[in-house]
Amino acid sequence: MTTKTYEKSFVSLKRHMAEYLRQLEKAIAAIKMLETADSNSEEFSQALADLHVAATVLEPYSEGMVEAIDQFTEDRPDEDEG
Repeated sequence: MTTKTYEKSFVSLKRHMAEYLRQLEKAIAAIKMLETADSNSEEFSQALADLHVAATVLEPYSEGMVEAIDQFTEDRPDEDEG
């Protein structure tokens, strides 16, 4: 793997991780609200909506992280080619 390819893959991974963490923090906050809010309250409904959005947004960032991680191995020369 060239240094340029490695740096590009690492930047991509860091970007996806940062966005994933941001959405994960929103999901955790929503779950905490669900644990404490009355199920008939506006806060509970909003927490459900927030959790749904976070879960929907997390998936593509998760896929992006997997793709970035895969780049670290795809560009490696086979060990058997020596």
